[in-house]
Amino acid sequence: MQGDKAVKSNHFNLESFIREHFASLCAIAFKLTGNSETAQDLAQDVIIKFWENRQQYESLESIENYLFIMIRNESLNYLRGLAREKKRYEKVSLNNDREDSLWDTIIEQEANLLLNEAIAGLPPQCKRIVNLSLTGKNTKEIADELDIAVNTVKVLKSRAIHKLREYFLENDIWIEF
Repeated sequence: MQGDKAVKSNHFNLESFIREHFASLCAIAFKLTGNSETAQDLAQDVIIKFWENRQQYESLESIENYLFIMIRNESLNYLRGLAREKKRYEKVSLNNDREDSLWDTIIEQEANLLLNEAIAGLPPQCKRIVNLSLTGKNTKEIADELDIAVNTVKVLKSRAIHKLREYFLENDIWIEF
């Protein structure tokens, strides 16, 4: 029976302790973190830590001052943890960007090798026209350089593209022209 009174007394004391300090701890934590849910979690953590070790604090002159220091420290630790997490995320994101860039480079090089291999199998005149097209020259410039008619360039370029498509289809390679 005596034990029940002690439990009820401790329960009542904890309840009144929470009523007395929770709101002010939440307000301080909110001011520091800017997040009400985080502030409530931190205030709850501080109350639990204080309550579990309350025997150590019996000689304190001001519980409120001590709780203020505890909630401030918990809030600052939380913010430091967020900053560390953000830095880690940025590093991971930067590494992912580098990896993506590396993969893009590898894929581009592989595509270039496949394209060069396919172009190598074209008839000589078609090969020249495709290579000149890849350097950015238009049909008229290619015709002037090779000293052939514009229509001939168009026909040979069309045949070359057709043969390249066939090559890629035969080798089960998807490429867009």
